Amino acid sequence: MTIRVPLLRRLAREERGAAAAEFGLICLVFVSMLLAVIDMGRLAWTINSAKAATREGVRLAVVSPIVSSYMAGYDGLSQNMAGGSTVPDMAFRCSGASSTCTQIVGSGGTTGFDAATFAAVLAKMQSYDPDITAANVVITYRHVGLGKVGNPYAPDMEPLVTVSLTGMTFQSAALQVVGVAPFTLPNMASTLSGESLT
Repeated sequence: MTIRVPLLRRLAREERGAAAAEFGLICLVFVSMLLAVIDMGRLAWTINSAKAATREGVRLAVVSPIVSSYMAGYDGLSQNMAGGSTVPDMAFRCSGASSTCTQIVGSGGTTGFDAATFAAVLAKMQSYDPDITAANVVITYRHVGLGKVGNPYAPDMEPLVTVSLTGMTFQSAALQVVGVAPFTLPNMASTLSGESLT
């Protein structure tokens, strides 16, 4: 006489297809790890491209006309300063988001903005990272004593030039699957002396 084993008990003992079930579980973990590794590489590439863009942007900015038209046209002699004397400290932050230059150190400056120079710096940066927009770029000029009043060959001021990237975002492919929104990258900046401004 044969005893019939209930169907559920038989299925519990069944081992056919166990390898496929185990592979399915392991495959999910493996694919998740693979996507995470790819995302980390993409993140490193994005950050490196943004840093390279700021370095190239500042290299171009120091040999181009000053975006702040007030600093570019500053004439210490017209301000009743003696020829050869040091120009007072001042700084301007020129933002692509608003296409203006704002004086952040000193007083009395105007908000003139050289759009052609800014566009050239932006284009150079975009050759490294096409996702960069004008709204992400800030060029800061800080005069710290370089340059002399009455210089006939260059602007009276030779400021330190800083090109910054702000508000850049990164979207993770692995985390996007679970609904994680893009996150903002840290701000990046490069600074060079404006001694070679022409």
